[in-house]
Amino acid sequence: MLSHLETDRRCKPDGEHLEHLVKPRFTDAEFELIQAEAARRHGGRLAPLVHEATLIGIEVIQKRRRELLAKLANGEEPAADQQNELENLLAEMAERQFAGNSIDQSETA
Repeated sequence: MLSHLETDRRCKPDGEHLEHLVKPRFTDAEFELIQAEAARRHGGRLAPLVHEATLIGIEVIQKRRRELLAKLANGEEPAADQQNELENLLAEMAERQFAGNSIDQSETA
């Protein structure tokens, strides 16, 4: 491995991706906040807090998507701060549609 990558926290060492599929990187301040919340809610255990926060985050993302799609369906203009989210959502939907069509075509070929 390249020497400059050994200290780069953004890159996982060789083989680590096989052992730790998800290993988020937090700043020291973020980690202290997480530890404090884990101490308040789960007796200091991090895993239940991360699990709970992840599920809550997914619910929030899904709710925002539903609201954004409802606005579009009603012909409303999305807010300026939702423009990037809308672009990502439409790109994701188009990619999913394209991938589905590609699979359908390969199955009929």
